[in-house]
Amino acid sequence: MTGRTARRRWICESEEQTEAAGREIAHELSEDAVVFLVGDLGVGKTTLVRAIAAELGADALEITSPTFAIVHEYPRAGRSAIIHIDGYRLTEKPDEWQRIGIPELLRSEGLKMIEWPKEGFTRFAPASAEIRMEMGTGESRTIDLTIES
Repeated sequence: MTGRTARRRWICESEEQTEAAGREIAHELSEDAVVFLVGDLGVGKTTLVRAIAAELGADALEITSPTFAIVHEYPRAGRSAIIHIDGYRLTEKPDEWQRIGIPELLRSEGLKMIEWPKEGFTRFAPASAEIRMEMGTGESRTIDLTIES
């Protein structure tokens, strides 16, 4: 990421607070942003994506983890779909990404939310935002948003 950088942080004590942070983050992202979501298993990345996508007009009931499907697209009335990619099961081999269509998806219109991004994805489209999530004590988690413009 290069250019001007904006940073925000949320400390969330519950799933509801994580969802509220997601709704706020939704308004910080550009229409065609490529967002890398970084954090351990179970930290709440999909919950955050659900809140962001629902705030931006996707059907919250359709938003699930794409771990097994790898890619989900969430349509929105009158706007580009939100693309949700999970790189957890992907190897570091670009030919695998090509077969799945990752380069085309990353260059397409609409918001792209990528859990477990591979470093090489930036060859197809640079990340314009990064969300880092970390577990704290108990149910708390920290969400750090970095946006490059």
